[in-house]
Amino acid sequence: MEPIDGIMIDKRVESVFAEVLAEFRDWKVKYSKHLLRPLSIGKRVPSIPTSSDSSNIDGDSDTEQRLVQQVTVTSYSEDGTPASTSTISLQVIRAEVLEPHEPYESCAPISRNVFKGDDDDRMAFIPFADDATFDHVDHTLCYSSLAWQEDYDPDLEVISLEAAYRLHTVHHLPYEDIDSTGVLPFKLFSSPRKPGLFTLSRRRDLLIWKGTTIPHSYEFPSSFPSPNNLRRRLERINALFCPSLNCIEPLCTVHVEFNPMPPPRKPTIRLSELLNRVERPCEAGCFLQIGAVDLPPQWSEDDISSLKTILDIEPDMVPCDHAELCLKPCHEVLYYRKLLYPDPDELQIEYPNEEIKGKPSSLEFRDLETSFCANSQIQQGHFKELEVKKSKWGLGVFLLEPAKLGDLIVEYVGELIYEETFDSRGEVAGHRGRSYVFGLNEALSLDSSYMGNPSRFVDHVGTSSASGETQCNCRALVRLVNGEHRIGIFAVKNMEAGTEVLIDYGSAFFTR
Repeated sequence: MEPIDGIMIDKRVESVFAEVLAEFRDWKVKYSKHLLRPLSIGKRVPSIPTSSDSSNIDGDSDTEQRLVQQVTVTSYSEDGTPASTSTISLQVIRAEVLEPHEPYESCAPISRNVFKGDDDDRMAFIPFADDATFDHVDHTLCYSSLAWQEDYDPDLEVISLEAAYRLHTVHHLPYEDIDSTGVLPFKLFSSPRKPGLFTLSRRRDLLIWKGTTIPHSYEFPSSFPSPNNLRRRLERINALFCPSLNCIEPLCTVHVEFNPMPPPRKPTIRLSELLNRVERPCEAGCFLQIGAVDLPPQWSEDDISSLKTILDIEPDMVPCDHAELCLKPCHEVLYYRKLLYPDPDELQIEYPNEEIKGKPSSLEFRDLETSFCANSQIQQGHFKELEVKKSKWGLGVFLLEPAKLGDLIVEYVGELIYEETFDSRGEVAGHRGRSYVFGLNEALSLDSSYMGNPSRFVDHVGTSSASGETQCNCRALVRLVNGEHRIGIFAVKNMEAGTEVLIDYGSAFFTR
């Protein structure tokens, strides 16, 4: 088939998609009529006779008391007619009216901050819709659109898959070219943190309709790397792994950017020196037993690529160790090691064959109070046991164990948001009279309105009118922990168990 230009591809995709869309709509109308037709035939249900005494019930207190204390139970037969009737006497217990709970906002429990950035530009719903005192129009201007105006139709997934399959199998268009046109309602291939249509199709049972031509056993291209492609597998895993000392885990909720692969390392030890370090053969096939190999071993391209990937990460390993990682004989690994990384004239060594010279090292001792190292307390999670219960100002946080001056009580956690989202959320928080936001740095604020821990219930206490001194027993401080700003609430005095944790929010909290 002759190649076609980009404009022709766009028109071809539009034409096939419109064709499949028309076929599906025609089938759906007929299929829906077929399913609804049996429901249009009514089946008469026998009427249930009512008690002749029901008309005699009046609203006097004696009748109400009798109805409350007695319940009539009627059993029905299979044809719907009453079979038997019995009366059950009940003991009425009048309970006291329960006091309403203190107002608060529910949130998802978290132990670490979650990066949010900005809220979705589509408004999910209008807050305080039945409250005339809230400025709905002004708050709506914070968003570009209303989410409920965009109707999501799952049928479009089925239609798009069928159109992509026909374009690929009938018109011989690569899936990449189909995706690049942007004509289909969904992207076929996944992008960072956004699964494509091919990935989504594996998570659901596809609708079987009359016009489908996709075989049941057909598999669409996967974004997952081949099991034989070691570099792609490592790149995919490494991208999700957070190397921050605060995290060291995949899918970190704070550092949402992808982690790139480190650049290839250069050898710092000559191969001849590495070989001299091997004292005994590793296993059958060790280079100490076989010796040099003249003919190249029969390795596939994937095998050679896997060894090169391992050498890029750690070139200064003996061939015996590389052989275990490659699942290949040691002498074969040595052959390709010489081929891929021959000894250079100059190695990446600062002082190859002489002692490192420099100034004599010295230590400067300082008097350190390790118990007041706020950064390490937050990093290690040395928090106090707390309890949330009713206090003088609604809900408060109370100690379940003693605390000393300088102790970390709890870390204040929540969503990391930008200024624009801080302003839009602030309108809602200001109207309800409860805000859970702390300023973190010049770019980010920490909001625990929707995600947080017990620290969100810590109450405010100002200065004493008589002495002018603060009455708080704790302070909220921003600490730089391994390059990450985090907020800790620290004790400014000794406290016994049962003491409520109180801080001074600061004047800026009440003016913004």
